[in-house]
Amino acid sequence: MKKIGININTTKDKEGNIINHIKNIISKYVDDTNIVIFKDSIGLENIKYKDLDIIIALGGDGTILRTSRNLNNWNIPILGVNIGNLGFLSSVELLEFESAMKRFIDNDYYVEDRMMLNCTLPYRGEPVVYTALNDIVVSKGTLARIVKYEIHIDNKFFTGFTGDGLIMATPTGSTAYSLSAGGPIIYPNLDVIALTPICPLSLSMRTIVLDCKSKISISIKSEHESIFLTLDGQRAIKLNNYEEILVSVSDKKCRLIKFNDYNYFDILRRKIISRTTDCEGEKNENCTSRKNN
Repeated sequence: MKKIGININTTKDKEGNIINHIKNIISKYVDDTNIVIFKDSIGLENIKYKDLDIIIALGGDGTILRTSRNLNNWNIPILGVNIGNLGFLSSVELLEFESAMKRFIDNDYYVEDRMMLNCTLPYRGEPVVYTALNDIVVSKGTLARIVKYEIHIDNKFFTGFTGDGLIMATPTGSTAYSLSAGGPIIYPNLDVIALTPICPLSLSMRTIVLDCKSKISISIKSEHESIFLTLDGQRAIKLNNYEEILVSVSDKKCRLIKFNDYNYFDILRRKIISRTTDCEGEKNENCTSRKNN
């Protein structure tokens, strides 16, 4: 490896101790490599970094989401190292990094391509393409009333509904906001898009799962409301009344490094399913142990 990038969430490493630890391990196992440091994903989009062999994302899931969005279509694989709370998308925990480095050098890994979504606002002149790995959400502001949305799929009218918003999630994002809103868990290498309403007024409005080739159009049919477009829960764009939002699959992929003993169902059970059942009742052993700590 000639060129390695490290993208650090600086809020989790204010003293720089973690970044120095990672650099020392890399230097221990890789000779004559150029290490490029990025802070909070700034500069990742620069074309001069398209020749990175790998980028190590140090943080939580949010750091991987920012890394994937900021990388242009360079096809650079991402090694997620969790120094956050959940780390569902991460390949390894911080304490496992040295072992992970050895395994990477020994080619004991594979690269998993994850689908991403594009979004444009066609009535704003020259369209800007926004990209998301988890989800694209259209939703009302905090004090706004419920909003009327109209959905077309492949230029065919699907439905109109009144509610707080709509989540368009990738399989990767199916375990995030979409799951909290009642959407399904979708296996990550499937090429589908899940549309999940947020607090719909009608009980008949439920999630629909679409083929990734589908072209989705959402029109806002409300006046004098505060409505936002949100990308991966990290970037918000204020929308105009009666604006149209176009969503489709992106040509860009997020390329996540996974080691050969990676077990999706084990991670799903430990980091998603178990977290929802830990404290459902006083008889739960995990809940009791927390009370005693």
